[in-house]
Amino acid sequence: MRKHHNKLYYGKYRYKTMFNIPWVPMLYPTSNQNLQEFIDGTHKTIRNLDKRFHESDPSVVKLAKFIIENRNKMKFRLQQNQSIFYSDKKLASQLVETFWDYWSGSNTVNPDYDKLKPNTVGCRRLPHGKYQYQVYLRKDVHRLLNKSDRENLFEFMERNVDSCLITNRYVIDYLEGKNPHCYHGYFYVSQEKILTAIYIIAQKGIDKVIKFIEVKNAGNKKVKR
Repeated sequence: MRKHHNKLYYGKYRYKTMFNIPWVPMLYPTSNQNLQEFIDGTHKTIRNLDKRFHESDPSVVKLAKFIIENRNKMKFRLQQNQSIFYSDKKLASQLVETFWDYWSGSNTVNPDYDKLKPNTVGCRRLPHGKYQYQVYLRKDVHRLLNKSDRENLFEFMERNVDSCLITNRYVIDYLEGKNPHCYHGYFYVSQEKILTAIYIIAQKGIDKVIKFIEVKNAGNKKVKR
């Protein structure tokens, strides 16, 4: 699962369900092909284990089936000591029912944050503690901005260093002129007025802007066994 959990939890999925299921790390990588081999009993890991693995611990095989059948309805993280699933209410209930013996707890976020606008993300803490906007550059931005645009953008961000943060080294090298190419990347902006100025300077090179809303007293419901 590559998406940041805040984007999932406060954005698309409001239900976070956690389990302590043994053997889960064996399912990596979680591609359908790899999972199907566990289900069929043909995976090399299973061949090296006791032949009665399916009988002694069927939970892993059951989880592999569940992921294949519901992959497009959820996001998940399979960790050494805990498996975490982000989903809607219906699938969260199904997860708890299916893996009741391993269920360790659930969290639910306030339904008000189910109504966030597109490209808006709720979070408990703003990125790096202060930045409200994440600006994504277009693919092949170096072909869309001329040298003057690039230099003006970098100079503006340098003058407003307290309001702008570049964490992507490819973007840094491009804006500083060390690398003539930039195929992807983003940077952070703390204020709307700074974002407006950046749009004026380099609108042609901006793909999208993600706005972060800091959620305070979100009213999370925590349920534990």
